[in-house]
Amino acid sequence: MSKIRKILEALKEKKKVVVMFSGGVDSTLLAKLTHEALGENSVALTIDSPVIPRKEIEKAKRLAGLIGIRHEFIELNELKSRHLIENPPDRCYLCRKLRDSVVKNWAKEHGFEVIADGLNFSDLQDYRPGVKASTEDGIWHPFIEFEVTKEEIRDFSRKLSLPTWNKPAMACLCSRFPYGFGLDMEKVRMVEAAENFLRDLGFEEVRVRFFPYRLAVIEVKKENMKVFMEKREKIVSNLRKIGFSFVTLDLEGLTSGKLNRTIEDVSK
Repeated sequence: MSKIRKILEALKEKKKVVVMFSGGVDSTLLAKLTHEALGENSVALTIDSPVIPRKEIEKAKRLAGLIGIRHEFIELNELKSRHLIENPPDRCYLCRKLRDSVVKNWAKEHGFEVIADGLNFSDLQDYRPGVKASTEDGIWHPFIEFEVTKEEIRDFSRKLSLPTWNKPAMACLCSRFPYGFGLDMEKVRMVEAAENFLRDLGFEEVRVRFFPYRLAVIEVKKENMKVFMEKREKIVSNLRKIGFSFVTLDLEGLTSGKLNRTIEDVSK
């Protein structure tokens, strides 16, 4: 765990650090390390937004309590912002710029000069506009600086007995909407309700993509498709009650970042 030791040393040199904390695999490990290195001079800061599932906010509270780190929240209704009303291809870039701005203001008001996030070395291999935006904004990425991959983060988390070590990836609810198709509170809550229902049915890793005409395109892992089809009548009935007009299964299976394929088409 030499990389962990290097990060702990780097954190101590920073003296006071705000961790942008979602309660995901990456930010939980970073919060744990930051609290270990800095104690009371560390804080986990969570954005409480309508595009973050309520269950994730509750999990973040529990994880911060488990770690022992001071935990603060900033309420931010991003559904009033242009980047979600219009949902352009650079949505994630614009969203990250907005979040960085409010976090930087909070940090300045509370005497923190350093803001860190959990972006990791593996993120550089995918389309991650948030990396560009946050780097421009001066956010520190210790896992990128010390070349810590997602797999290593899970391994380190397991060794440190963090319950998030095998937590499925969880993107914000904006990722369920194709670019050019605007978001509003009703649509976001429909997606959240549908995914909560499917998880309660046993589909731990699931995405409900919201397309025009209230079309729900559901992604589950390939090995779960047979079970999905066995429960299809119950699934269709419940999603219709939630508000969807059409319900379908994506035969390709669960694939993170799938809607990024549409960027080229929307940009033409």
